[in-house]
Amino acid sequence: MPLVLLGHLKSSNVMKAVWALDELGLAYERKDIGNVWGGLNTPEYRAMNPTGLVPTLLDGDFAIWESNAVIRYICNAHAPGSQLYPSDPVQRGRIDQWLDCQQTQMARPQAVVFLTLIRTPQDKRDPVALAAAIKDAGKVWGWADAELARREFLCGEHLTLADIAWGVHAHRWLNMDFDRPDLPNLSAWYLRLLRHESFRTKWAGPIG
Repeated sequence: MPLVLLGHLKSSNVMKAVWALDELGLAYERKDIGNVWGGLNTPEYRAMNPTGLVPTLLDGDFAIWESNAVIRYICNAHAPGSQLYPSDPVQRGRIDQWLDCQQTQMARPQAVVFLTLIRTPQDKRDPVALAAAIKDAGKVWGWADAELARREFLCGEHLTLADIAWGVHAHRWLNMDFDRPDLPNLSAWYLRLLRHESFRTKWAGPIG
């Protein structure tokens, strides 16, 4: 029975799961839910995912939600020991810290920038909140830039789940129309991510 991923492709969190599945060459079915497709508030969906958000991954009778938990599960259950999430505790620790940092430090200010510039009409934007979010997100992207000065990818010399979780947001950060800090290592890393077919063909398009 193939894996089933519930979620729409405008969601950065769904993007992570799709990219991980594609990178590993796993068979899966994706079903649009959320956004214009609706379905997040049905009793059936909330029984699987009480947050009412996407994605939710179904593996037989098992349902798992929260995007970074989903991509960890995909590797643990279906590609143990892969380069995306190696079993070595030191390597895994590095990946986990960047996965957690994406959720706890980068997600909030990045979301404010994205929602303001892409989803909010110009006459309804809060320029003070936008400027503060750009500053806060820029600081966090600076941490990634400093790490990438030492290595090709966030946790070493090959793509891992950390790069997937940050990469879908990097496309937005580097391509939205605003003044941002010059982070050359981040920009070079982004170009390396574009060599990966799933990212290049599914996520590296128009911001929306």
